[in-house]
Amino acid sequence: MDSNQHVNNTRYYQYLEEARIEWLDGLGAHRRQVGQGLVLLTCTHHFLKPLFHPGKVVVELYAGVVGRTSLTLEHKMYGNGSPDLVGYGDVKMVWIDVASQRPIPVPDSVRLAMGAEPLAAH
Repeated sequence: MDSNQHVNNTRYYQYLEEARIEWLDGLGAHRRQVGQGLVLLTCTHHFLKPLFHPGKVVVELYAGVVGRTSLTLEHKMYGNGSPDLVGYGDVKMVWIDVASQRPIPVPDSVRLAMGAEPLAAH
């Protein structure tokens, strides 16, 4: 908590990270793509209302734009047992080859899960 008895702003980003990991685990993306993964490029969150402790936090994720090597997830955050929105934003992530740390195409399985077309075969 911060000096105003609110949940500290850094915790919001941890809640968002936990939601993304859960979503990726649901896709099996962490397990299927050995030697590949996502790195965070940008994370934007607009704080509308404070969260108070104790309380339940709900994060809703929505598929955003899927590029060749990147993808965007949009989010909405609710808390305090209320249907009122406490924040919203998005994250942009880049799919990389772990060894080279260079961008590579988003796997078709992830593209399809996000409602995007598979990349054309070459």
